[in-house]
Amino acid sequence: MICFICKSCHSNTNVLVRHLKLIHGLCPGRTLRLKCGEARCAHVSGTFSGFRKHMKRVHEQSALNDEVLEINRCGSNDLLVDVNAVVPVMQPDLLVSGTSSSLLRSGEYVHNMCASVVAELQSVGIGQGNVHNLVCSLEEVVNGIQDQIKETVLSCLSDGQIVEKVEQTLGHLDNPFTQLNSVAKRRQYFSKKWGVVAPVKKLLGSRFDNRWNKNTGTFDQVLVSDTLAYVPLLLTLQSVFKQSSIIDMFTSVQSSSNLYSDLRDGAYFMKHPLFSKDIPSLQIQLFYDDFEPCNPLGSKKGAHKLGAIYFTLRNFPPRYNSCLANIHLCMLFHTQDIKKYGFATILEPLVNDLKILETDGIDIPGLGGLINGSIFQVTGDNLGLHGLFGYVESFSAKNCCRFCLTEREDYQKVFSEDHPNMRLRTKELHSDHCQLIKASPEQGHVYGVKSECLLNSLKYFHIVDNYAVDVMHDILEGVAQFEVKLTLKYIAEKSISFKEITLEASDDRIKSFNYGYIERRNQPSALKLEDASNDLGLYAIQSWCLLRNIPLMFGDVVERNDRHWNLLLLLLQIVNIVFSPYLTKGMTVYLKYLIVEHHQLFKQLFPGKNLLPKHHTMIHYPRCIQHIGPIIHVWCMRYEGKHNYFKKQKKCFKNLTWSLAKKHQNYMAYHWERCSKERLIVGPGKKKPVSSFPAKEQLSCILSLSFTKTVRSVKWVKYYGTEFRTNLVICSAVLNDMPVFQKIKAIVVKDDNVFLIVTKLETVCFDEHVYAFSVSVPREELHSVIDVSVLAYHKPFDLQMAHNMEDNKWFIVPYCHFL
Repeated sequence: MICFICKSCHSNTNVLVRHLKLIHGLCPGRTLRLKCGEARCAHVSGTFSGFRKHMKRVHEQSALNDEVLEINRCGSNDLLVDVNAVVPVMQPDLLVSGTSSSLLRSGEYVHNMCASVVAELQSVGIGQGNVHNLVCSLEEVVNGIQDQIKETVLSCLSDGQIVEKVEQTLGHLDNPFTQLNSVAKRRQYFSKKWGVVAPVKKLLGSRFDNRWNKNTGTFDQVLVSDTLAYVPLLLTLQSVFKQSSIIDMFTSVQSSSNLYSDLRDGAYFMKHPLFSKDIPSLQIQLFYDDFEPCNPLGSKKGAHKLGAIYFTLRNFPPRYNSCLANIHLCMLFHTQDIKKYGFATILEPLVNDLKILETDGIDIPGLGGLINGSIFQVTGDNLGLHGLFGYVESFSAKNCCRFCLTEREDYQKVFSEDHPNMRLRTKELHSDHCQLIKASPEQGHVYGVKSECLLNSLKYFHIVDNYAVDVMHDILEGVAQFEVKLTLKYIAEKSISFKEITLEASDDRIKSFNYGYIERRNQPSALKLEDASNDLGLYAIQSWCLLRNIPLMFGDVVERNDRHWNLLLLLLQIVNIVFSPYLTKGMTVYLKYLIVEHHQLFKQLFPGKNLLPKHHTMIHYPRCIQHIGPIIHVWCMRYEGKHNYFKKQKKCFKNLTWSLAKKHQNYMAYHWERCSKERLIVGPGKKKPVSSFPAKEQLSCILSLSFTKTVRSVKWVKYYGTEFRTNLVICSAVLNDMPVFQKIKAIVVKDDNVFLIVTKLETVCFDEHVYAFSVSVPREELHSVIDVSVLAYHKPFDLQMAHNMEDNKWFIVPYCHFL
């Protein structure tokens, strides 16, 4: 048996597996990739048990068969043992030394395995009491097994001296769970092994609270301290850069001169006094939001509501930051403490660390010494950012926009930043407003400003330069649901077509529509169509799915060039641009005019309806893109997914923020000890020779393999969280402003690289009425091979059909603008 790492030979599968564990330190987990080292075998397994089964079933059996054939060929006389042959004997010192070293590594590996099991139990939300009971039970199980082994071995020995030595040796066997049988031991072990960045308690203030006294049977006033859980920012940053793969990613990110593809391509980055320098610096993106850790329908709803501040490093590619484990916790606090102490008190420990980072920097050896950094942007929903920045938190106020001073009544007629009534906020204006508030606090707010934000005390950040907007809340949970609801009501109430459809029939169409494999989990549930609210009662991802597919659902009941239908198509154009990962400056100008046209048409079609404040926020999108690049990289979707970790944990409500922060930091340490830069999950498959694939010549050239060599063909893979599956469609290029679509026929995995064998589809046209690309399958299939890592638009598509279309046309619904 051959080790795929060091190419050493081993007698059997068990010895090989032990070698992989002890010598190379491979541990079970989602990132485990065990490759078969035998010649012409491309098998890859994600578990030791699967690897064992493959080796024993395929290679040990074939080796045994080869040995039997060799015996039959040579004859039994040729295999007689020569008793006079010299057998090499290992020296006793070497034997003892090798055995001791092996036993030492084996014991350390077993301890690490047991610690990983306990850490994984804690990370999925199992309470400390249950974990403690399980560890104690496992400790007793291991003790019982060791006693049984001891009795069995000693019963087989007769020599007294050997029995004594063996008994003495077995008596020194260590129980790995003994080091983990208490909370203190587990915390100490994890901190030593994984370098846990422990949270600290920060005192906010003290107050008197009524507590029940069991002895007197009365309520007593007790002095209670209000605290928050703060995870030191500087220590977290140093912990992140302990891995060499992280440093490689940090130094390899480059900006694009022609496209807006990341934050560093915008004007804000290029003019920033710290980030624009050639010296590397840490670009921190903060996120603030409130969430409900208890049952949102239960009796404790709102009583324990928490505020969370997370951060990511924008030095890394967006697809890397989309992983929830790369979103780091910074603060947890009770939202009720905001009213008591204010954001300035809450943000103080974070701002102090940021000031140190800006002036002194932190030592990162792999990056050549001290590295400075600061906040790049702060993202969150509108309510959260307004509270954090010191703006009014009521969107019915006179000045409720954080980007401009436009009054709310002018939202119905000011649709562009070029309008003469538009006045943008500046640092000077904001400073004047803060001074007016300090001079006359009884006013409450001046031009929408309630108080100064502590973040403005930083050297390299000011809230006026914060261009982060959230398309999730603005469009998917706001504008889109509002306008889709109006459109469906219009279709049901007006005789606008040769077919009439009721609201009930509309709901049936939406439920019965075939959304395809990719959107199978995102399809909308029951809609709120008949109430007076402005939304449909959908989640953001359901709203996006409905908005993109609604033209295919109702295109047959609406006449072409209907103005109400055109309003929805205008919104789709806007959505596809703001959701695009690549944009040009020309597209931002086009987006500005699209928004103006959309808002004007809305007021013409629905004069009795007011545009929402979220409609007004949309007019600032073009300028925000020009400053920080594609705004899809700063939306709240992935950050809000981080809340689920805390919601699923079993909680101790005595000190909720502290207990949740500790659990999270243990989980993060466990993750980072096992993190992998390449996140690849491979589905089931089998080995096939290269000659069996279409485009075999190109595949052979790319893989540098002959036709007779075998590679692993799989049904699906997940690459950085995106699933690729046979019969799905990818966009491989854009030629003459039309995307080139390819249908996946097979998937090949070799050395953690994914190759798609595809056949080209013919893009007939873009049908604006159903807002989808019409495609056809050519009679002659032209196959090619594409590396997944080079795809510009990484998300695949489904082939779909419109509702009640008799010509059986195939459509591809875009999720962004193709550039």
